[in-house]
Amino acid sequence: MFTNATKANSGFTLLEMLVAIAIFAMIGLAANSVLSTVMKNDEATKAFSVRLKALQQGFGAIERDLGQMVARTFRGFDGERSSNYFQTGDDLLDSETEALIFYRLGWLNPDGILPRGSIQSVAYVVQEGRLERWYYPYPEPVTGEEPLKTLIIENVISVEYSFYINDKWERKTDGSTMPRGIAIEIELEGLGKIQRQFLLPKGASAPTSDDQNSGNNGNGNESEDGSEDENENTGNGNSATGGNN
Repeated sequence: MFTNATKANSGFTLLEMLVAIAIFAMIGLAANSVLSTVMKNDEATKAFSVRLKALQQGFGAIERDLGQMVARTFRGFDGERSSNYFQTGDDLLDSETEALIFYRLGWLNPDGILPRGSIQSVAYVVQEGRLERWYYPYPEPVTGEEPLKTLIIENVISVEYSFYINDKWERKTDGSTMPRGIAIEIELEGLGKIQRQFLLPKGASAPTSDDQNSGNNGNGNESEDGSEDENENTGNGNSATGGNN
């Protein structure tokens, strides 16, 4: 006698299918959340990296200027010279916060091609939340002459300068004594306050009257052969900032 053995067909119940779908959905949501967080962090890291690079470039530009700073007094529109080697304050050039004005050496002018010397008048001014570098074609002020402007740092809230004079830091000074160092404290949106200290060249001294006259007359630093004085001034600037370069 033969008997037919039948096997019952087994499968997932509806409840088991719903539980499996729910688990896979939760895993998918978790994976998507992790991926989204990683992508946001990557974008934030890239944005911070770009901002940090721009900040480093800005401080690098400031360091190059201060590394070539020279003790040269200012001449007014009346032709009279003051006793100040630099100027600072929040009432200069319509700056939103403290501004800094000084002279620097090392403005390249190979063979005296351009009608100017190697001394440059530089100002750091904050306008519309932007720290800008201003400079003029000639060291002395010219009526109606507009400065050339370069963006240094964005999203600036405030800027404060301190000066290392007589073995101590001074917040306020009349600019009649050359400091050994300058500290800059910049408050930035989203980053807070950042301070950098810059050592000034020990060999900075006031140029001779011949150097000043050559810069004012717009004849460059040419000697009779067109190169001697230019090389001399450029060499002085480099020797003052050899550590920075």
